[in-house]
Amino acid sequence: MRREQGSGGADLEAYRRAAQQLLEHVDAGDSEGAQAVIDDLTHLRETELFRELGTLTRDLHEAIKAFNYDERLADITSQEIPDARERLNYVITMTEQAAHRTLTVIEGSAPLAQQLAEEGARLAERWQAFQRRELNVEDFRELSRDLEAFLGRVQADSRQISDQLNEALMAQDYQDLTGQIIRKVIALVEEVEGNLVQLVRISGQRFEEDGLQRPGRAAEDAEAASERMRRGEGPTLPGQGGDDVVSGQDEVDDLLSSLGF
Repeated sequence: MRREQGSGGADLEAYRRAAQQLLEHVDAGDSEGAQAVIDDLTHLRETELFRELGTLTRDLHEAIKAFNYDERLADITSQEIPDARERLNYVITMTEQAAHRTLTVIEGSAPLAQQLAEEGARLAERWQAFQRRELNVEDFRELSRDLEAFLGRVQADSRQISDQLNEALMAQDYQDLTGQIIRKVIALVEEVEGNLVQLVRISGQRFEEDGLQRPGRAAEDAEAASERMRRGEGPTLPGQGGDDVVSGQDEVDDLLSSLGF
């Protein structure tokens, strides 16, 4: 609620009368009288500030009550936030299961691949020796038997490795479902953040409506702008810095800071 114009006019008249009385006491050399007028001015200012604070508190209280009666907010707090917690726990569980399945497959496949590589290297050396005519007939027969056995193992182990790789691939099917869950939770968080920002806007609207500015606001705005330049953000881009649009976490932080939070 805005302060009535009549109240503002009465305050201005009281200030005018007090200023005249102060000048009269100063001209007359009456320090005690001047001090009394200064005390009255201080009391008048404090009364005005307390009235503004009371009005702001009442408006904030009404806004909070309005949010409490908001059915959508009630659904969020009573159902969707607990549900989001369960969804995220489910994502954690599925991720852990997929990780365990993948690690198990790798632990089973790695030794097979290593054995095939080592035995293939040994057979390659013996085959090169045969090409250099360094093997006798018995050595060649033994090499032939080992090659035949190796080819059989390659076929069996390759099939096993292929099955395990398919298992690792199937273990990644959780990503599609968990991605959908995480996107839904993100949307819920953004909605809650929007409601909180709106609550902060309502609480700070009194300053804008009455033409008031929080002490030190201008200096803080200048410092914030300088800090943005130091971070390399540059000036505000069209569509990103409007008063009615909060499109990023930095803008939310700036809004909260500008309102004294």
